Amino acid sequence: MNSELGVRNSEFPNPAILPVMGSMSEIRSPGLLLAGIIVLLCLGCGKEGAPMPPLIRVAERTTDLAAFQEGHEAVLRWSYPSLTTSGQNLTDIEEIQVWRAVLPLGQEPPPPISAQDRQMQRQLLQTQGEILRSIDPEDIPESTRGSDIVIRDDLDLWRQSVEDPSSWVLWYGVRTVCCRHRESELSNVARLAPQAPPEPPVDLALSADSGGIELTWTPSSESKTLVERSPDGAKWTALTSEGVEGGSWKDEKAPQGQAWSYRLRSVVTAPGGGRVVGQPSSPARVDHPDTYPPDAPSNVVCLPEGAQVRIRWRSVASAAVYIVSRKVGDGPVKILAEDHRSIEFTDDEPPLGEIVYQIAARDAAGNLGGTSSCVVVMGAVP
Repeated sequence: MNSELGVRNSEFPNPAILPVMGSMSEIRSPGLLLAGIIVLLCLGCGKEGAPMPPLIRVAERTTDLAAFQEGHEAVLRWSYPSLTTSGQNLTDIEEIQVWRAVLPLGQEPPPPISAQDRQMQRQLLQTQGEILRSIDPEDIPESTRGSDIVIRDDLDLWRQSVEDPSSWVLWYGVRTVCCRHRESELSNVARLAPQAPPEPPVDLALSADSGGIELTWTPSSESKTLVERSPDGAKWTALTSEGVEGGSWKDEKAPQGQAWSYRLRSVVTAPGGGRVVGQPSSPARVDHPDTYPPDAPSNVVCLPEGAQVRIRWRSVASAAVYIVSRKVGDGPVKILAEDHRSIEFTDDEPPLGEIVYQIAARDAAGNLGGTSSCVVVMGAVP
């Protein structure tokens, strides 16, 4: 027996592993012996998965590029590039490329329908076009308007390079470069067929009242009108994103207490889509003084609460303060508060009898509005 055991032990590289293998009968089983050896050899081995490819950062493709003509310029607008293709924040823009292709109007492909058509359109822009402008990171803030980037292309310079501008169409696209010179896919194609801008509206007249500033004009033939406003005649803000039909419009949001300048532009739809905005009209200016009283407070209620009276009302939009007063019977009016800033007031010492509480609003310019009231009876009426 000992000699047999000695032979068996000699088959193992280390006799110290025998307790792991169990009883002598298990050792004599070749299948169990082989399985035990495999288990021992695998102890301490880690499991390795397939290697993951490195994450490559590329800017997400722009999909909302739009182009329209304003005067003798092409205006391009698109969302500020802020994400990578994997959804990460894009913080390392190196360049924004603006592409332009000039195509013969008669040889232009039909409008794209499928995703494949749009891909072919982008490829055509890239093969036929060139980089019109490269925007460096330090120049991006100058071209940013809110959450968009806006740039302009001088069409007069382009017209000088072709014999018949009316026989050509312009395609635009943009591309973002980031992350160690990696280029995004080219954006959607924005199409523009330049044409002569429409004449501006004429006979602009302004009148102000408590509801705002009324504008009237004579529109240009077969066009709509865009309205712009300025406090000083230098910096203009567009008030109507869509064109106004007809010859009148009211600016109900013009702040009071100052003068405002207005000017108008005609806008038409270009053949094949897009819009063409004309040059601005001569400006007109009007004073909009704050001489209009605020509305009277509404929903005024009197709430007796023991020996007190609580008065509540609905706020007035232009009110700076409220005047609270009371009158008992045929007696005189007593002012309880002249600069009350809340829409609730508590009379801690109301007299006995029938009390009329009155509330009026005063705006920041000192205009006093109408009065609203409520009635309450305290104690016994004499």
